[in-house]
Amino acid sequence: MRPFFFLLLGVLFHGNVLRAAEESTAWKSSLIRFSRPAEWKETRPQKGTGDNSWAKDATPIGNGRIGALIYGGVEKDRLELTEISMWSGGFCSAEVKDKGPDSVKFGSYQPFGTLEITYPAAENVQDYKRTLDVAEALASVSYNSGGVRYRREYFASVPHQVVSMTVQGDRPRSVEASFRLATLHPQDRITATAGGGRGMILMQGSLKNGLTYEARIAVLPRGGSVTADGGSITVRQADSCRVLVSLATDYVLDASRNWKGEPPRKRNEAVLARALKAAPEQLKAAHRGAYGKLYHRVSLDLGETEDATAELPVNERLKRYRQAVDAGRDARDPDLEELVFNFGRYVILSSSQPGNLPANLQGLWNYSLIPPWDSDYHNNINIQMCYWGVLPSNLAECYDPLVDYIREMAPAARKITREEKEFRTAGGKPAPGWTSRTAQNIYGGQGFKWNKPASAWYALHLWERYLFTMDREYLKTTAYPMMKEICRFWESQLKPLHAGGSNFRTEDRKVTPEIISRELKDVKEGTLVAPMGWSPEHGPREDGCAHDQQIVWELFNDTVQAAETLGVDAAWRKELTAKRDLLAGPRVGEDGLLLEWMIARKPGGSWDPRHRHTSHLFAVYPGSRINPEKTPEWAEAARKSLLARGTTGDSRRSWTWAWRASLWARFLDGEKAYEMIRGMMRHSMMDSLFTTHPPMQVDGTMGIVAGFAEMLLQSRTGRLHLLPALPEAWKNGSVRGLKARGNITVDMDWKDGRVTQFRLSSPMAQSVRVAANGTEKTYELTPETPVRGS
Repeated sequence: MRPFFFLLLGVLFHGNVLRAAEESTAWKSSLIRFSRPAEWKETRPQKGTGDNSWAKDATPIGNGRIGALIYGGVEKDRLELTEISMWSGGFCSAEVKDKGPDSVKFGSYQPFGTLEITYPAAENVQDYKRTLDVAEALASVSYNSGGVRYRREYFASVPHQVVSMTVQGDRPRSVEASFRLATLHPQDRITATAGGGRGMILMQGSLKNGLTYEARIAVLPRGGSVTADGGSITVRQADSCRVLVSLATDYVLDASRNWKGEPPRKRNEAVLARALKAAPEQLKAAHRGAYGKLYHRVSLDLGETEDATAELPVNERLKRYRQAVDAGRDARDPDLEELVFNFGRYVILSSSQPGNLPANLQGLWNYSLIPPWDSDYHNNINIQMCYWGVLPSNLAECYDPLVDYIREMAPAARKITREEKEFRTAGGKPAPGWTSRTAQNIYGGQGFKWNKPASAWYALHLWERYLFTMDREYLKTTAYPMMKEICRFWESQLKPLHAGGSNFRTEDRKVTPEIISRELKDVKEGTLVAPMGWSPEHGPREDGCAHDQQIVWELFNDTVQAAETLGVDAAWRKELTAKRDLLAGPRVGEDGLLLEWMIARKPGGSWDPRHRHTSHLFAVYPGSRINPEKTPEWAEAARKSLLARGTTGDSRRSWTWAWRASLWARFLDGEKAYEMIRGMMRHSMMDSLFTTHPPMQVDGTMGIVAGFAEMLLQSRTGRLHLLPALPEAWKNGSVRGLKARGNITVDMDWKDGRVTQFRLSSPMAQSVRVAANGTEKTYELTPETPVRGS
């Protein structure tokens, strides 16, 4: 992609001239190409197998509620259909998640069904292409067969809430196909009808937990004939055929209604009636307009890939990139790296839209009745990571499903927390506020081990939503009340240590009283610790784990700032500040590494120094207490700890690369951060560009967006730092539309690693401290006058 320069563009920076200049090469970083159909197996992957075959190279589309994976076969195509609320299980709280009847089991995310499409036998298939344009959210399949050029186009519309598919040939009456909806749920009832030149497939069913659901698939040929036979619709000798898919359940994200909404039939009827009124070109235009309004807020240019490389199918392009990483050389494909960033934003837009549940472990897509980890909401890193890149990549609307989920899960979490004996206060009363076990479903149910700081980590996300949007009404009515309640929980839980830690507790039998006395001799009377925490996902339970301490400090600190912003709770704010300052802080071991537990473990102060989690570095990222500018000694100890973690074995996980990219960016080390991106692309990325743990999970796919953003722009410490962690490979480039805290939109160009031009804009007046090219300067920003600098 070509650089753009402010002096040339002036006020046209965001206009059509820029867009036209970019379009000639934008496909290199937005088009995912294949020269063959996706692979698929009839056998569904089993729980815990790590089978990635279903997502290895399929094409995903989604509108935040309905998703489809497209395989693109010539004679047999299939769309794996999902709906974000299609869940078994119910309300529960247990370490073993699946005891008892289905309504009180934890359950799992369920596939909705498979739209199977059969075409006539192919003749001499040539020039096969399967594409996904992430800039338009349009997927396609095209090929020549029997002298006809066939083309299929697919998209998932937010405005019309349907999946649309169009099949056409370049010769009249050349389209023939049979459509059948298959299900993994034997209780489903499937019928097909035809009349008036169109066909309809109807599927109705209910799960054992009482969730009811329905699918309606309209088959709309232009010309030719349409007939129904059993559960199938067949189209013959049509010029083209359009298919509209509407899926619905009776679930609603509303705890006060016990999760029950309107009947799925009612929703499907309304959705299809509206979609059928729209002409095909209107439906597509509405989809492109709604999607593009959000996607095109950000444009990234890291250099230009040669045409010959960019035109390769993505599997070959990735193979070439991996070989370059193995050889330790530049892959010379910056547009592929941009595509990873753009695909991450595409997945955010496809699996997280306002009014819906948030993205789960697999985003929106699923192929199994028993997906790994139930495709649930894991709150010890995974769901949070899915949303790290949303705000800085200027997609605040896509953040709302997470906020809504936290709010609606809170009543059930309160009940579960009150009933947990471990959380009883010193006076034996139920704990105020709430927290959660590690895994959550959509019915308020929880499973696996307690993740005591889960709610405090959620509070950081509530606060971040305010910082990036500066929406004071949201802070007042939504974020602050929840943050305050979560603080109340932690005020009731914190444990004051005696001098020297004489009342310190651990489950590690190797830690003797003598060791405690030696290791904690510097602990002062009244130092506050989170009792009996865990450093996910390893080691013993113990007082004062770094992970818990850092998250609680962030909670108290952010809540104090929120109260100050609103001008409320002055007396309590003072008390909370005092408690924050009494929290046991980061500790550095004799080897100079940040300790993961208050009691040092060897080597490196951690139970497992090569573990995939970097839980004790929360204060670096996504927190901010530890940073090179304000806490250089802690930052250096944390940096050494991250270096000691390594990038082999257990550390080669999709989400691990993403977290460490942002960590290295916070350490201002662009080369190390870039190494994490290359590592993810080499070891943990499939040809579909989905990342794999294994198995397939979207946390790394979505989380790496934050890594890119942190390398280019940081705003957590009260200033805007431009290009804080730029690697040599990206020495020339540009970006427009990144979002900084303070609701500031940032555009900039750079050359030879130095910012040449930047532009800041905001809907509110404020003073902005900007660090760029080794200097700092304060600018006065107003809504009427964007700031330009160099």
